[in-house]
Amino acid sequence: LVPPLRNPEPRTFTSGESMQTVALDDGSQVVLGPHSQLTVAGREGQQLALQGGAYFSIRHNPSREMTIAAGGLKIGDIGTRFEVQANGDAVRVEVSEGRVQLTGGALDKAVELVAGRRMLFDPALNLATVAAVSGSDVGEWRQGRLSYDAAPLSLVAADLSRYAGISVTVPAPLGSRRFSGTLSIHDCDSAVRDLAQLMELDVSR
Repeated sequence: LVPPLRNPEPRTFTSGESMQTVALDDGSQVVLGPHSQLTVAGREGQQLALQGGAYFSIRHNPSREMTIAAGGLKIGDIGTRFEVQANGDAVRVEVSEGRVQLTGGALDKAVELVAGRRMLFDPALNLATVAAVSGSDVGEWRQGRLSYDAAPLSLVAADLSRYAGISVTVPAPLGSRRFSGTLSIHDCDSAVRDLAQLMELDVSR
């Protein structure tokens, strides 16, 4: 008799103020955003869990499906490039190549996203929307900028807190207001100032 193989112990990667690149056993790659955490489990490292933000470049392998738990959703993938941002139960997924399937949470049914599509899911705001996204905007925080199209201010504040290195909070009544535009995160003070000017808001420290 051949004894069953034990699954290896989960591995956890935690980034600090800078990005961190994680190489998976099958040659796939994950760029972990600042202040984020990735857990890799399963015999072939196919069960992932994300807190924060990451850009995934997954090698195509039809014989296995990788699953990523993020916020209130599970993301199924067999080989593609996409971005995930998870803040509590709220999740944003943007696909630049291939396709992914989203399940769980308050979704009535599975949602399939193909290249050039994104989904915003936030049960706190009763929000679940699918829209177009430019491939160049997917994972663009790696180049020092953030772009939005009618995104809730609460989501923008969470991104700035992670990627611009400054803690940003938005009063609850303003969290659902929508922002469209591009912010440079090379200078955190300028990013917050530009956002406040565009939204006609005051900033207090």
